[in-house]
Amino acid sequence: MQDAELMEGFIADSREMIDEVEPYLIELQKTFETEGDVDGETLNTIFRLFHSLKGAAGFLHLENVTRVTHEAETLLNHLRDGKLTLSDTQMDMIFEASDFIRKLLSNIEENGSDQGFESEAGEIMQKLRQAYGGGDEPDGVPETSVPEISEPRSEASDGQETVLGCEGPVSSEPEAGNEQLLITPEMKKQFIEESDELLEEVEQNLLDLEGSEEQGEALANAFRNIHSFKGNCGFFGYSELERLSHKSETVLELMKNGTIDGGGENISVLLKIVDMLRTGIADVSEGGGGTIQGCDLLLNLLDEMIPAATEEQPAEPKPIGEILVERGDATPEAVESALDVQGKPLGEILVDMGKTTPKAVASALSRQEKQGKAKKVIRRDIRVDLDKLNELNDLVGELVTAQAMVVRNPDLRGHEFENFEKAAHHLEQISASLQDVAMSLRMIPVSGLFRKMMRLVHDLSRKSGKRVDLRMKGEETEVDKTVIEVISDPLVHIIRNSVDHGIEPPEVRERMGKNPTGVVELEAKHEGGEVWITIRDDGRGLDRERILAKAMEKGLVEGDGKDIPDKQVFGLIFEPGFSTAEKVTDISGRGVGMDVVRKNIEQLKGRVDVQSSPGEGTTVSIRIPLTLAIIEGMLVKSGESRHLIPLLAIKESFRPKPEHITVMPGGQEMVRVREELIPVARLSDVYNLGNGNGRLDEGTLIILENQGKSICLFVDEILGQMETVIKGLPGFMGSVPGVSGCTILGDGEVSLILDVGGLMERAKQ
Repeated sequence: MQDAELMEGFIADSREMIDEVEPYLIELQKTFETEGDVDGETLNTIFRLFHSLKGAAGFLHLENVTRVTHEAETLLNHLRDGKLTLSDTQMDMIFEASDFIRKLLSNIEENGSDQGFESEAGEIMQKLRQAYGGGDEPDGVPETSVPEISEPRSEASDGQETVLGCEGPVSSEPEAGNEQLLITPEMKKQFIEESDELLEEVEQNLLDLEGSEEQGEALANAFRNIHSFKGNCGFFGYSELERLSHKSETVLELMKNGTIDGGGENISVLLKIVDMLRTGIADVSEGGGGTIQGCDLLLNLLDEMIPAATEEQPAEPKPIGEILVERGDATPEAVESALDVQGKPLGEILVDMGKTTPKAVASALSRQEKQGKAKKVIRRDIRVDLDKLNELNDLVGELVTAQAMVVRNPDLRGHEFENFEKAAHHLEQISASLQDVAMSLRMIPVSGLFRKMMRLVHDLSRKSGKRVDLRMKGEETEVDKTVIEVISDPLVHIIRNSVDHGIEPPEVRERMGKNPTGVVELEAKHEGGEVWITIRDDGRGLDRERILAKAMEKGLVEGDGKDIPDKQVFGLIFEPGFSTAEKVTDISGRGVGMDVVRKNIEQLKGRVDVQSSPGEGTTVSIRIPLTLAIIEGMLVKSGESRHLIPLLAIKESFRPKPEHITVMPGGQEMVRVREELIPVARLSDVYNLGNGNGRLDEGTLIILENQGKSICLFVDEILGQMETVIKGLPGFMGSVPGVSGCTILGDGEVSLILDVGGLMERAKQ
């Protein structure tokens, strides 16, 4: 049984890797379709992610994950080496492998292993082999960098000669036609003795580095000794020893040229690597193959030291002319000739001369831009259980409440204590800062959620036969982790509808004068204490008449509905079971998804709006609170009751003049605000507080706004603005319309927090 914490970390890291792989795969495919060329850097990134996943799975003895990732890695390696041309079939197979690995990770999370999926793993491996022309190979997982070993006789220790297929320096693929060398027991014994001496030297060299200002000689000696050790391991075919020493050699070389710091923690890591190399040599002395437990994890550890130093600065992009020549889009002579012409960019000159095409120049400029981007990969984070963060937020909430009870204590009324006021002000500052930090710990960028939608759009467009381009804005916008989990399903349903019902087929779009490729745009931004997530498409838009016809059929509207505003009509698509689809597809059409959207958004105390123009597209806007735990509110009084209204819902407050008040024939009170009549609801009447006989011009009106609708709420007075913690209502009270929760005031009394949307519905009834 593997260590639970180690396995939990593996599952979390692996899911992050798969989430990271899929957008890169889609980007790779798009680059190939537009430029006709595979982006090498993107392909290398995908390869490294699969390689890291395979290494970690192998260390934990997860056979099915290791086997499938190995075959995917082999396919990617063939693409890297130019042995294959990228195709949709290969991409589909890698996506299928990714989905299968997700399935295995879920099983590992539940049962602690990936066993029971051997047959399915074998089928996927077979498809991957067919994709790269591997044929019917056995299901083992040969290391791509391990030389083949043939031992026709019993054992070397019996005095017999061992036949090994040896290689030179480690490479991603074994070279064909390796020579067969005879390794005698005496040679192996000499190798072990010399290896022990070299590792002893390396260790001493590293120890000399600590506390020494002159490191040049010690580093050079360590580098030479580890290089000799690597060469011996390569000669004898001990792959893991060779790979680990090769990576250590790279680190030492970077230390020599000053790219990596040659001291402190880095030296400690290398000393640990030396210890692991010793265990590999000990394994050889006992007749083993130089196996090092957790070799891939150690390699990853060294890899983290390398990019942190070498990829911090932007790479120097190649000149545009050199890129064009490399890609075969221009000749060296044409570039030389164009360089002599002044006044225009080189690419433009080559196009004017007829030596290349505008498309080739655009593609080369895109490649140049990618080469010039900085790659900062240093991570300074730790993984914390979400329950601990929730507990921290609860404690901060209790602190905010306790602070209010101290500062607003009724016993202090009528007294002035200068020192107390200073201490209270300092406490408020610390409490506010602590609250901000605690809330920020739960905030994560929406980029991870948005990038998952890339795979969804890719699959839907393939399934529906449409061409769809997903564009994303505001990926850096941070949202509460809980919000991310709840809005994931709504986003999936909205995008499904956009692709299935909104985006037209390519031939229809061409007839309409549109680009054959439809666009779905995802945007996130902060707006007034809320997070706005907007989904736009440039499809056919919503059909108002069909929606009304369906609504009348289901009895949702009365009459012909001609006077109903568009916004209200489009809101009908969120009703349970509502669908205008003529036929049900495996993508959408049952009228379930949009109902889920509204319920999930309401669960977050948010709202969703729809705007649409026929033939131009549809925009769905989701607005949700920035945080779910602490809100800014306005404390109001009606009779003897005090209630808290979320500040975000308040548009303005005022005391009306008698001439601005109108009473309709049915008794409905209205107030004129800047030539607009707004209905009035008395808080005491809405909640049956029994004290609603006051004159409107003697109290205060608060204009509340929700989903484009406004209402004036009449209260006796406004007591002030306060920051408060939302607490749920006790279970025995159930769900109270118009109330979202409660809070504890400074004097210890409980105040209800009003839900403006529910309050407006209740007032309407």
